[in-house]
Amino acid sequence: MQKRNRRLLSSKLNKYIIPGIMMSLALQLGNIVDTIFVSNFIGVDAMSAITASLPVETIIQLVGYCLGIGGSIAVGIMLGKRDKESASKLFSATLIVTVLVGLIFSVSSFFIAEPVAKMLVPGSDLFYYTRDYIFISLLGAPIIGVGLMMISYLGAENHPELASTYLITANVINLVLDYIFLNFTPMGISGASLSTVLGFLIAMVVFIFYVRSDKRNISFVWLKFKDFAIIKEAIVTGIPMLVFMATSFIKALGINMIIINLIGDDGLAVFTVCDNVLMIVEMFVGGIIGVIPNVAGVLYGEKDYVGLRVLCNKMLKYSYIVLAVIFVLIMIFAEQIAIMFGSDGGKLGVQMVNSLRIFAFCVAPYLWNKFMVSYYESIEKTSIASFVTFLENALIVLPTTLAGVLIWKQIDGIGIDGIAVGFVISEIITALATYIFRKIKYKKSSFYIIPKENPGINLDFSIQSTMDEAQKVHREIMSFCSENKISNKKANLAAVCAEEMTVNIIKFGGKSSNWIDINLCLEDDLLRLRIRDNGVNFNPLDYENDSDEFDIHGIELVKKISKSMNYIRAIDMNNTIITF
Repeated sequence: MQKRNRRLLSSKLNKYIIPGIMMSLALQLGNIVDTIFVSNFIGVDAMSAITASLPVETIIQLVGYCLGIGGSIAVGIMLGKRDKESASKLFSATLIVTVLVGLIFSVSSFFIAEPVAKMLVPGSDLFYYTRDYIFISLLGAPIIGVGLMMISYLGAENHPELASTYLITANVINLVLDYIFLNFTPMGISGASLSTVLGFLIAMVVFIFYVRSDKRNISFVWLKFKDFAIIKEAIVTGIPMLVFMATSFIKALGINMIIINLIGDDGLAVFTVCDNVLMIVEMFVGGIIGVIPNVAGVLYGEKDYVGLRVLCNKMLKYSYIVLAVIFVLIMIFAEQIAIMFGSDGGKLGVQMVNSLRIFAFCVAPYLWNKFMVSYYESIEKTSIASFVTFLENALIVLPTTLAGVLIWKQIDGIGIDGIAVGFVISEIITALATYIFRKIKYKKSSFYIIPKENPGINLDFSIQSTMDEAQKVHREIMSFCSENKISNKKANLAAVCAEEMTVNIIKFGGKSSNWIDINLCLEDDLLRLRIRDNGVNFNPLDYENDSDEFDIHGIELVKKISKSMNYIRAIDMNNTIITF
């Protein structure tokens, strides 16, 4: 027996990291593959048209992303509080709204694709490419929206591996169809957009495994009109993502206008390569940071502040190790990256290489800003998360990019390197401004804002899944209760329940159960026992003695002597809370 260690939580976080990276990799890979295939099969102008289409792509993804991320975090908090009914209602409401909004986009595609393309690339040779690309994207909006929404819920619902499987499958299909459509059909850039939509659609077969899973905590329920009011929970929690998507639209539109008007199509081609390299960074470190919204909501709902710090420290450590490797690779292989995106090695290719190496310096502050958004929205500090997002994607990046281009035009007569310089300065200013904002808003708090320790008076310890360790649980709890003048009746109840539950976990938890975390908290005269283990999926509330062969005697006793008992399978662990 020892003071609570990090092994149980860390082992589960490790399980989330690889699927998180794979999910982020697959999510970004579709955009990168489209860009590479289009640049090599059609040309650099067509590649630039994909970047010009980004404002429309952002709007298409808006509802699925915002309601998915906001809803999954809110659902995580609800599950942490053991409110499965509200969680199911919120999931259902976000799904219905996402489908309805997507259908509106689909119908509108026939009327708005051409005028929107004229607005995005006025008087440019990119018009026809841009129009054709966004038409198919708008047509497939319901599919894209539902796919993006579901991957957020899968991560929060103990199935990060299914989220990554869905996106990997979608992008493998996208890759194959890109090659077929662009190489063997006259579809042109429409084929690149169609392959993405079909990939998202066909891969939805993966969701069948989620529907049939016994680890699910939520399900689709039919709602009355008044029930849709619950969607405000997703909107409030998803405000930082809403701000991100809205400002991403402004950012994409503004930067495109700056580059087209001050530099021209060559500048847009260089920016497209830099932006795709940022997507490559996002594939890896974004996947690691993306674990935070999937896990933090549950920990925050349980008021497990110690666990939250473990989560954040681990994700940051892994992220910066990976980022250091990526930075070095960009510096060494900048020329090869430019060639991969269609550079012929001429003057434009040299410009791409120079800008890439400058642009690489923005990735470190970019990661920190991304971490702040993910963390603060997960603990319901949406004002800070929204502040970061607004600064990073609208208020600072546009003026710094404009200033960078104008100043660099005075230096070299071209101005392309000024785009990269503007991005680097923008990320640094955002990080510094957020530090000042947090200090003003939460004057006496640390970066994490949450308390260093869990609320109340706590006994927090871990035991190995052995009978020798289980025998010590009773003594440890009685000693804690005696020190804190808790009545003998409550002390005995807590000690008996803890011992019975840990013995059952050890007996029936399976090979995966190796550590058990036990927390006993005294808060406002309420004694709360939390037991967390990584054994087989087992809900003690549903258990009934149905055979002599599988008879867990202590469960019925615990139910009778406790004031209340709640269970949830969260972060792919059994989480049981018993109150006295």
